[in-house]
Amino acid sequence: MLDIVLFRSGAAVCGIEARHVGASRLCASGDDAPATIESVLGLAPVGRRAPVRLALRAADGMREVLADGPLELLRLDVADIVPLPPLIEAMKRSPTLKGLAVAGGRVLALFGPAEGGAGF
Repeated sequence: MLDIVLFRSGAAVCGIEARHVGASRLCASGDDAPATIESVLGLAPVGRRAPVRLALRAADGMREVLADGPLELLRLDVADIVPLPPLIEAMKRSPTLKGLAVAGGRVLALFGPAEGGAGF
């Protein structure tokens, strides 16, 4: 079993293994805006509905990013994770997109550190 932190990117439900997430908190008005999760993961930018700050493990420590909440913690059976189909793998724009999973009737895009990287 893997613990996955789920967040939203537009209409998509995305997840990162919980061991790569150090903390989360709601954004307060007047907070200076760090990078967005989309810019870190190589996804198209989207508007924010319910921004939260996530601290992601990076090569040089922790890196705060804005993600779209609400966040969920999901325990996912490893057998529910499938590799990307070859056509999607060949066309993906994000080196951090690692696989897909189906959980509770939802298709999840799963992300992890880029190959050879110690974090996001």
